[in-house]
This record gives sequence, structure tokens and C-alpha cells, in this order.
Amino acid sequence: MRKIIAFRLSAMGDVSLTVPAVKAVLAANSDLEITLVTRRFFAPFFYDIPRLYLAFPELNGRHKGIIGLFRLFTDLKKSGPFEAVIDLHGVIRTRILTFLFKKSGTPGYSVDKGRKEKKFLITSKYIRMLKHTTERYLETFDAAGFKGQIGKGPYFNIMEDAAIKANLFLEQEGIASGKLKIGLAPFATYQTKIWGTQNFRELISIINARHETDFFLFGGGAEEIRLLKEFQQFGTNIHLVAGKLELSEELALIRTLDLMISMDSSNMHLASLSAIPTISIWGGTHPAFGFFALGQPTGYHMQTPASSLKCRPCSVYGNKPCIYATPRCMEMVKPMDVYDKLMLFNLFKVKEQKIV
Repeated sequence: MRKIIAFRLSAMGDVSLTVPAVKAVLAANSDLEITLVTRRFFAPFFYDIPRLYLAFPELNGRHKGIIGLFRLFTDLKKSGPFEAVIDLHGVIRTRILTFLFKKSGTPGYSVDKGRKEKKFLITSKYIRMLKHTTERYLETFDAAGFKGQIGKGPYFNIMEDAAIKANLFLEQEGIASGKLKIGLAPFATYQTKIWGTQNFRELISIINARHETDFFLFGGGAEEIRLLKEFQQFGTNIHLVAGKLELSEELALIRTLDLMISMDSSNMHLASLSAIPTISIWGGTHPAFGFFALGQPTGYHMQTPASSLKCRPCSVYGNKPCIYATPRCMEMVKPMDVYDKLMLFNLFKVKEQKIV
């Protein structure tokens, strides 16, 4: 077997987007093994992928700091020899590791994040769709001589015990078959990417008046979970998922949904990579940067037209503070607009409720 090693340590959405690329490369190269260096928490993304091996660095322990990176390099080399090192992250830590492999005779290839292209979109407001992040990952493998073609989702393999626990969760929540199951992910890392719980409350009211529905709240972190618990009180058909299930179990639960409505966030990626119809709502960021929901129709992206608000998009990741007290780009997307979009694409269809 030929061997290569790849790096992608964070963040959740970006790590999840490596899955289609890794599976594509392995499918096209039957004599290849890939060792992927990532965080242990993300292991469920890569469950049961043949010829893929995971390595979990101890970044807060043995592999912390510059000396720790040398230890990590030494530890990883023991699994070689590798024909190439693929840096899908492009941060100081992975650049150092790639450099060390190069010095030891292993050629290295780093992802082109398209920073200049993205900066031009922000400064010029000339919107054109750039390459999807997964395509950039695949091109990095291609540069090393390992081609592949992205297949159709779902891309995650579901653990049997996770599927059992997800089904048990549904039973405990009293979820009836035949009702719509809609996932809601109201939060994101930055304020410019958050539509607001009031808008979600109005959207839920609109849907409830017309459809038999159960809603599932997704998110992460103590503060988000606290806010979601408050939000859950607005209806008996609103069920809190965040903080109750492990990541593998959330992936299994997402596979049962009829629809996900999300911000530009990791949950958008988890739903789209699970081949679930995903409506994404965009504010300060823009799908054109290449972080849109993979495999979803472009019409599923809800956003204020750039021509109607000259400041948008204001940043690639949403980390630039808004020039207004509240993001106007989000205020201009109304709950009824989202509902009309759902109706336009005929997304109120109940599928067979079965985890596979």
C-alpha cells in the first residue's frame, strides 16, 4: 500500500468538509492509505472509511508548543514512510509539520485557500462563486498526484450504537411518525451570522399554523445550550438536541430529518453532508466564498442581495463587527421569506423515518 498523511485539525465545519474529498481520493486510488491528523472529537465524521487511519495529537499535552510539534512529527513518522504530506489546514502548526516532513524528504502540498480572491470579493463587492472548500481540498490531493471525484452524499457512515441511541431519543421525546421533522440551528460563531431567535419564533409560528411539525434545536457550547433551553419553552413540539447527544448520535439524528434550517455554521455542513435538504440563512458572510452547503441547490441560500446593501459581504468568516447596531443584512430576511422559499421548493414532504 502507498501511504500519505494529511492535516486538518479544526474547525468543525472545515473538518467535516474533508470527508467527501478523502472518500473521493480513496475510492479512486485502491492502493492508497491515508493517515489523517485531526482532533479526537471529530472521529465520528470518518467512521468506517476503508484505508483511512486517524491520528489524534495531544495538543494540550505531549504535542504542545514548538517542542511538542517536533515530538508529533517524530511520532507520526513512525507510521510511514509517506509519499506525500497534505496540509488541508494551512496554519502555523501544520505549516511547521509540513516543513519538517519536507526536510526529511517527504514532498508537501498545502491547500490554496484563495485569500486574494476572497479579499477581492469583499473590497469590490463583485460577487462570483468561488471554488467550494471541498474542491480546494481535492485539488490539494490532486497536486500530489492523487486524483478523485466527489460522489453524492450522504458522506457520513452512521455507527450502529449511535443510530440506536438516536432512535431512543426520538421515542423518549414522543416523536410521532408522519409529522415533519425540522432541524433548527439558530446560532453561529459570530453575531453577523445570526438571524435571531425572534425570527425563528415567527417562522415556527408560521409553519405550525400550516403543518404538523416537530422542531429540533441544534447548537454547541454552554451559552448556546442555555439560550436554546429558553427557546424550547415556546412550544411543546420544540425539542432540544444540543447537549443531550454525542456527535455520532447527532449525525444519526440528522439523517432522520426532513429539513434543516441553519445559519452559516457547522450544522449547515453536517446536514448537507448528510444529504438532508438544508436552507441556510446568510448575513455578513456570503456563499460565494466557497463555504456554502455542499450539494444543495443555490436557491436554498437565503440572503439579502448584495446590491441592496453595499456593505455586504463584510468578511469571509463573519468576524468583522457590523457597522450597524444590529446586522441589517439579517434584518432584511423575513420569516415569511424563508417560508415562501420552503414552499417554492416543495420542502414540506415527510420522508420515511428511518436511520440508515
